[in-house]
Amino acid sequence: MTGSLGRRYARAVFGLARESNAVAAAGEELARATATFADPALAAVVLNPGIATTARRAIVGRIVDRLGLSPMVGNLLRLLADRDRLGLLPDVARAYEAFVDRELGRARVAIRTAVALGDAQRADLESLARRLTGSQQVVASVTVDPELIGGVVLDAGGVVYDGSVQTQLARLADRMAGSAT
Repeated sequence: MTGSLGRRYARAVFGLARESNAVAAAGEELARATATFADPALAAVVLNPGIATTARRAIVGRIVDRLGLSPMVGNLLRLLADRDRLGLLPDVARAYEAFVDRELGRARVAIRTAVALGDAQRADLESLARRLTGSQQVVASVTVDPELIGGVVLDAGGVVYDGSVQTQLARLADRMAGSAT
């Protein structure tokens, strides 16, 4: 339910941003606002159901002003505050990003490797991700995970391609355990 509600808010903002040619700017503002409201001290106040709506709205209004947010994103934050839904902001930002990605034909992939990648290796994996996703543009986030031992795990939109040594060893252990019985 939370995800679909966040998508509804994101869809509305995306439509407005597209009409005003401010898709990239609105996305950047949503990201900044999400990072700001992720601060534990601030979140403890604005997400507290015991805080009056007028006080929450005033706090959000000051933050909107300090961040220099557009009226479109500022109004979204005020609306979320009024409806006690500021906790949805990360979902809204993720869904907005997904709308932008879809609009641009872009795919986001997460790559985990056992060791840091060189430029050529990263380019090869991004090329592979483009082929696997059918997208012309790939935005890759790469993390090093020494537990993989070797190889790579590529997550493209929830589809996981696991070529890690860790998984291969686990499969081998499962097969050996199965043949021992």
